[in-house]
Amino acid sequence: MQDTLKSRTALCFPVTSVSTTLTAAPTAEHLSHIMDFDLGLDNLSSYDDNYTLPVFPTDIVPPKIQPIQIVALILYGLVVLLGVPGNAVVVWVTGYCMPRSVTSLWFLNLALADLLCCLSLPLLMVPLAHDDHWHFGALACTLVKGLFYLVMYCSILQLVLISVDRWLMVSKPVWCQNNRRPRQAICGCVTVWCLSLIVSIPQFVYTRQIKAGEEKRECLTVNNATSAWVVTSVQFLLGFVLPFMVIVICHLVVYKRTQRGLTRGRTRSKRTRRIIIAVVLSFFLCWLPLHIVDFLTLVTPRVSPHRPKLYLAQVLAICLAYFNSCLNPLLYVCLGRGFKDSMNRSLRNILHFISEDTQAGRNSIATTDTKSSSSGKEITRI
Repeated sequence: MQDTLKSRTALCFPVTSVSTTLTAAPTAEHLSHIMDFDLGLDNLSSYDDNYTLPVFPTDIVPPKIQPIQIVALILYGLVVLLGVPGNAVVVWVTGYCMPRSVTSLWFLNLALADLLCCLSLPLLMVPLAHDDHWHFGALACTLVKGLFYLVMYCSILQLVLISVDRWLMVSKPVWCQNNRRPRQAICGCVTVWCLSLIVSIPQFVYTRQIKAGEEKRECLTVNNATSAWVVTSVQFLLGFVLPFMVIVICHLVVYKRTQRGLTRGRTRSKRTRRIIIAVVLSFFLCWLPLHIVDFLTLVTPRVSPHRPKLYLAQVLAICLAYFNSCLNPLLYVCLGRGFKDSMNRSLRNILHFISEDTQAGRNSIATTDTKSSSSGKEITRI
């Protein structure tokens, strides 16, 4: 039963507590639990009379994809289709089309982290579609899941840095005018990546590929109960509680200051309020479920009948966390007038360049045809 539950939660790598005992003798209780989980064995009358269950310790659960896995694959695919182009456009515009400034560097670093996060999704979709079997080896297991947490923390800390920068701009405008330079922004981005690497070290240490059958391999986070509680608590504190408090406080101060010195009427006030509400709610709704499920996983015994439901909740929580990487370009960048102006200019330049190339090609063809006609006339005269 322990192996079955561990296999069902293998995809959801935020689980930080997995027993290091990986094999167990099958019992009647094991088989009864398997039948109760509705994993494709609930109607044995539809099978051939000669059908036999696999021999332990090979795969207990048949490699039949479940409806929740199909839903998760669809959601992951949407994240890739929306997040990769969206963040790539932000990287292109902020990195090559906009003037080098503190704000453009903030958004460039945020979009780069979100882009890497979205690009890692296909490697996690493959095990989800193949009964949690890991195909890419032990090194890739450690790197992929460790890098997921690295870019996750980088994205969150960059949001905190952007919020603090907005607070400084409205609270200390004179200081920002004298000290807010692109060089300091680059140092801030490097600091964000270094802190993210330090916080994600436990994932690189505890994540490994384990043998779950004669041919099956799974990529899991393996540690004891004490270290699991410590890692999960630190992740919750540094990855949600403190960032959320900073983001909320900074945006409240920004809103009050802009309300106090408002000069463009109530339209801008409503727009600012909507953006702030969207930023806070997106962070809260996308990241809180993942941390709640992590703690529920720690307090729920592996033999509990609620464990399969927890697996479903974990899959959906990870989908929400990845979806935040699609929302960041829209909330933090695309709503800005400077970004939209730069993107429009870039698109116009590209279209103008393409039209010039097309026109030049047509002129070249027309010139060639004219020369050919002239040569034909000369030959006729001869």
